[in-house]
Amino acid sequence: MNPNPQLMKAVEELGYRVTCGDVVTHTGIYLEEVRAGLLTLASQTGGHLQVTNTGEVIYVLAPDFRRILLRKSIRLQFQGWFDRFWALGFYLVRISFGVLLIASITVVYLAILAITLAAIFSSEGGGDCGDCGDSCVLNIFSWGGSSSNTSSMTVVDPARSNKKHRKSLNFLEAVFSVLFGDGNPNADLEQRRWRYIGNLIHRQQGVAIAEQIAPYLDDLGQGYDKEYENYMLPVLTKFNGIPEVSPTGQLVYHFPDLQATLKAESGESTKVPKSLRERKWKFSKANPTQLRWSIVLFVANLVGIGILATMLGGISSSLVSGTMSVLALYGIGLIVIPTCRYVWVKYQASQVRLRNLRRSQEVKLLEQGDLIQEKLDYARQFAKQYQISDRDIIYTTEEDILPQEFKRLE
Repeated sequence: MNPNPQLMKAVEELGYRVTCGDVVTHTGIYLEEVRAGLLTLASQTGGHLQVTNTGEVIYVLAPDFRRILLRKSIRLQFQGWFDRFWALGFYLVRISFGVLLIASITVVYLAILAITLAAIFSSEGGGDCGDCGDSCVLNIFSWGGSSSNTSSMTVVDPARSNKKHRKSLNFLEAVFSVLFGDGNPNADLEQRRWRYIGNLIHRQQGVAIAEQIAPYLDDLGQGYDKEYENYMLPVLTKFNGIPEVSPTGQLVYHFPDLQATLKAESGESTKVPKSLRERKWKFSKANPTQLRWSIVLFVANLVGIGILATMLGGISSSLVSGTMSVLALYGIGLIVIPTCRYVWVKYQASQVRLRNLRRSQEVKLLEQGDLIQEKLDYARQFAKQYQISDRDIIYTTEEDILPQEFKRLE
């Protein structure tokens, strides 16, 4: 079983001595997954288990458990190398779009300038072209062109390009951002959803009612599904909850595994937002100046390609035709992709606002009617929370069992 990175991070943040309940409320991972993951980590890294007089299991891991795990697992070592190479490769891909844009504009406008100068010299009867017509244009791009012109282009132009590349690194990243965005701002939505729910249950000392959980969920169902609180089933499954029925037939939900904790602070001090709010979608993280310049360069590139295609329209060459087709597709893509993405981002932003509004409306239901208060009053009888202390531990794998029995009898 591969260790869950989120679980390992939680162990480190909680001080390397944790219960399943503490990790669940910290991460929102399934309770059974946390239990299996902690047991695997303890067995693979030489950790220890401590058992309290109430049957609660505490997992104690070494501060260097990551290093121990890495040393034992070749697969994790390769994963670490792969992650580093992937980060470097993705960064190079990001900046390559800006480099290609600058290279495209440079090549296109230099070609336009060269053709224009060649036409001027040809009309004046100067230069080496004479009356060769369209062949003059082809000679400019041939490998056997004028040595002085070729050396001039190869010496001056790359230097400028490299200089611009070094100074415009942030702009190169902005080009990728304008084209493809910066990823889903709510990629961690499910993680946040379940962490909030786990922390809410912990703050409520292991009990909750459906109306308290609803502001963190999306699909509450309609009709009988919502009335009978079927949307609570995933919550019960994830946190090993138990439904309790009040004398008047109302449901409250009891989560015994989240009532024991090693944390020094009370569950009531845990801050939980009133509802789950999705982050707003943004077209790009590029600043306004970078955004404007990116759009200007996109348009300038397409216009230049159009002008160059017109100039080369009379040349029958498969190489020139193929090159211009690729440049045209590239230039059009630079305009079409951000435009389509802008419309899509606007739609996604409107959907986010609607979902956030719907969840915030669920919060208001907690303040309405005596029925909610009746359910809260009934839930309080199941609410309890106790902090585990060293006096509660009756067994640990750090020592042999006989010395522990003697200590306990003393």
